[in-house]
This record gives sequence, C-alpha cells and structure tokens, in this order.
Amino acid sequence: MCGRFAADLDYSSLAEHYGAQQAPGLPKPSWNISPGSAIALVAQDRHGRRHLHTARWNLVPSWSDSDQMAYPTHNARVESALTKRTYADSARSQRSIIPASGYYEWTPDHQPYYFQAPDGHTLNIAGLYSWWRARPGQPWLLTATILTTQATPEAARVHDRMPMLITDENLESWLNPGMDGRTILPKAVEPGRHASEELIMHPVAPLKGDGPELTKDMALNQSVKRSQIFK
Repeated sequence: MCGRFAADLDYSSLAEHYGAQQAPGLPKPSWNISPGSAIALVAQDRHGRRHLHTARWNLVPSWSDSDQMAYPTHNARVESALTKRTYADSARSQRSIIPASGYYEWTPDHQPYYFQAPDGHTLNIAGLYSWWRARPGQPWLLTATILTTQATPEAARVHDRMPMLITDENLESWLNPGMDGRTILPKAVEPGRHASEELIMHPVAPLKGDGPELTKDMALNQSVKRSQIFK
C-alpha cells in the first residue's frame, strides 16, 4: 500500500517534461500527503493533450451517488483493478501519473521508511483517475488512486506492496486513453517486469506535521530495485 507520499515539485519543469498544460492552483509542496488531500496529476485527454491538474487522492467512480466512498479508494491493486467495479472504467482508459518526490511505507512494527530515487528525480507513480459530479450542471471533481504492485524483494523487507512506477520510456502508452488497459495492466503482474534502476530507502521518524525534515535519514541507506510495468 501507499498511505503517504512527498511532493516538492517544480511544476513548470514537470509540465515541460511531460509535455502537459499546467492548470492553475496546483497543490503547495508537502512531505506528508495523506489520502483525501489535493495532489498533482498528469493525464491525457482523447485529443492527445496532456494536462497537469489538481485531483483529490481518493478515487470516486462516476456512477457513485456520493463523493464519500464507504471504503478506502486511495490505493488500487494492479492485479484486480480491471475487475473491481470501483476502478474498472478508469483502468481501461483513464490512467495517469502521480508525480512524487518519494513515498513512505511502514514495517509491521510501525517503523516508517522513505523511498526515493538515488538522484532525487521525480517518481512517475502509476495512477488511475475519475471525474465525478453530484448532478448535471454541478462542477466536476477530479479524483485519483495510486496503483500498487507486489514489492520487490528488498522493498518487501519493509512492506509486501509498493506503488507501481512507470518509466519515462513508457509514459506514452501508459497515458494514452486509446490503449486499452486490458492489454497494458496484465503486463504489470508478469514475472521479471522490473527495471534495473534502484530506489534508496531509509528509516525516518514518525510522521508528524509537515516539512522536508520528515524525510531525514535515521540510519544507513539501503536500496531497493524499482518496480515497473514494462522493461
């Protein structure tokens, strides 16, 4: 699972990197983003235009009667996203990238660890999105979930699940709504679909408040292979 992540992002650079139009009012930097918070999301429309937009981190499917689901929807397992009613429509054609500086996972004894790229570059976390509104004529709400996958062996020392990460080389197919998720998502669970790049993980203090100090290393760094849907 992924219950917290950090996003200290340069939106102008990200918009250029993703080839996306930057929407106004994007979230302020945070190192303790929790479910229900406003997050930045990159998605592509049916005309091929990419957008860097604000979304709420808790997916609400378009058919829901309320924007408050009776169960958590901030994470979706990639193995079952296509068959779960909540996520199925989004998994087929509404895939996104949730850019992050890093993310946190907890051991069974509640010790948090922070995961990030060795060079500090932005992580392309795989996400799904959905537009929801209460009734016709009301404003639309953009919502999102993070896709999780089985942790790599090193990451599993902390937790058995981890966010699914997308390589820059595979952004085009991942974001393209014309590419059917029934073809793309099954590749994520095939054995050996891992990139060689490593993430750095280290223990951090219990998450309280907000600020870059939350990501401070408490011990020697360890590394974990980065999980991807494609090689």
